Amino acid sequence: MAVLPGGEHMNTLASQSKTLSDLFHKRLALSSQEESYRIKKQGTWTPTTWGEFGARVEALSAGMLDLGVTRGDTVAILAETTPQWCEIDMATIDIGAMNLGIYQTLLADQIAFILKDSGAKVLFVMGEDLFERVHTLLNTLPTLEAIVVWNHKPVPEEGVLELESLATRGSTRLQTEPSLVEDARAKVQPTDQALAVYTSGTTGQPKGVPLTHINILSSLRAGERLVEEVSAEDITLSFLPMAHVAEHVPGFFGRINLGLRTAYCDSYDTVLEDLKEIRPTYFGAVPRIFEKMYGRIHEEVAKANPRRQAIFFWAKALAQRRAQAEMSGIPLPLKSRIGWAIANKLIYQRIRAVFGGRVKAFVTGSAPIQLEILEFFFGMGMKIIEVYGLSEATAISFANRLDDIRLGTVGKAIPGVEYRVAEDGEILVKGPTVFEGYLNLPKENNQVFDSDGFLRTGDIGVIDAEGYLRITDRKKNLIKSAGGKYVAPARIEALVKEEPLVSQVYVHGDRKPYVVALLTLDEQEAIRVADELGCTASELPHHPSVQARMGAAVERANQRLARFEQIKKHVVLQEDFSIDEATLTPTMKLRRRTIEDKYAQQIEALYAAPRT
Repeated sequence: MAVLPGGEHMNTLASQSKTLSDLFHKRLALSSQEESYRIKKQGTWTPTTWGEFGARVEALSAGMLDLGVTRGDTVAILAETTPQWCEIDMATIDIGAMNLGIYQTLLADQIAFILKDSGAKVLFVMGEDLFERVHTLLNTLPTLEAIVVWNHKPVPEEGVLELESLATRGSTRLQTEPSLVEDARAKVQPTDQALAVYTSGTTGQPKGVPLTHINILSSLRAGERLVEEVSAEDITLSFLPMAHVAEHVPGFFGRINLGLRTAYCDSYDTVLEDLKEIRPTYFGAVPRIFEKMYGRIHEEVAKANPRRQAIFFWAKALAQRRAQAEMSGIPLPLKSRIGWAIANKLIYQRIRAVFGGRVKAFVTGSAPIQLEILEFFFGMGMKIIEVYGLSEATAISFANRLDDIRLGTVGKAIPGVEYRVAEDGEILVKGPTVFEGYLNLPKENNQVFDSDGFLRTGDIGVIDAEGYLRITDRKKNLIKSAGGKYVAPARIEALVKEEPLVSQVYVHGDRKPYVVALLTLDEQEAIRVADELGCTASELPHHPSVQARMGAAVERANQRLARFEQIKKHVVLQEDFSIDEATLTPTMKLRRRTIEDKYAQQIEALYAAPRT
């Protein structure tokens, strides 16, 4: 239970709930008149209460029952993160069906595979473009019985209906059978599968990860300790994909548990504007956001006069000293505290204002982030909580907390999670948040657990004497050089990506005499830089200024690496890695095998040419 100012309490409900349905209806009973979310309509942020949200879910649940969806069926959603996504999600789970989120970036054949593998009965789709991509699947997938669409009016077709029509059917049915949804809800069991997440599939077809009500509630109970308090003034932003376990479980269900409001962004393009308007107090972000801001700040400083540069680097060093002091438990000297107050007025406040100026905590994960960057932001008053987990263990297994942060680590194991470190450094976990096995993959399931039932995470890490975990890389990504040295590419790639003009970095060197890299350019930065240089974006990779800038970025990274890790040669590619080209997963992870095959000629050229 979180304590609010003035002694008022805001209840957390997961510990009192047996199922997610139970959790949701406890929230409705407790907070019916409180704001659940807001969206922007004609330039104005318009709120919706938990009671209004609940009524919508009830109508959609009844509509699904009328459509023939029953406990144990699979319902899929192909859409952006919107209130409708969450309404459909909760309506599905409330009647005992399993919800499946699908990334809207996937191609038609990938979507077809997931729908067939999961046995989806109904597919909800947002907008004309996505509908046109999938509507023919009604005739080719035997289990798919209906497609429900919103933000588009389709041509009348058997098996296709609009979302509002489904809600109306549900409301009509409830008039004659008011206990219809309640009766279905009463049959839901804690061990039922509530949702499924399909992993990115960096090495092959994606795998379905089903999570039960118990898995999710266990994660929510442990996650309550990540925050100090939640008040009626707190709010977050929703813009990350709901098809990802992090936004779905700690994001959406976490808000239900805490009673935390959210604002739905219109798109990724409006996030910075929405940040300034909403001024969130809690904010989930990928590490790339901080890396790009860090790089952009340094880029702007480089253009300033020597006096302003000196002020910035003084403030930067002071922020890092403050972060290091907090980590060691030794207070800053009085002179440094006075200096921090001055730096705060001159620099820190302006940087924090980009995120709205009142964020209590940023939660980040999914990729490594350099300690130097963490210390910089933390030291100027932006607390970044690094967490670690995977879909198979319900999003979070290790986490820092607001009152217990160790920069450079992903924190300690959350309550209920046991862990081991295998001989080769692989992290193994066990507990109520860990799934029981992939959908339809018995052979995979025999390999993913060890003999004692611990999940093999596939991640290599080190756990210190106090229990803080530091992830070094994916086990399958480790490079063994011709000289027998092991290299972790993720760390090298992250260092180069501090340059804001860099979008992606692929490091190569397995069984090779030295490490090389493929670099791609950030689309938005490339447009700006091309304008500055008076050339087209397609000319940038070979432009002398860009070549020099990329070389400098690689050299800066090399200065922080051991000799055997250093990038000896690199090339800037003409195009960025992408989901469409299958070089990135839907969660923006590198498909290393695909990249290696696609760019084999460029990689071999780096080894064939003499080193300089």
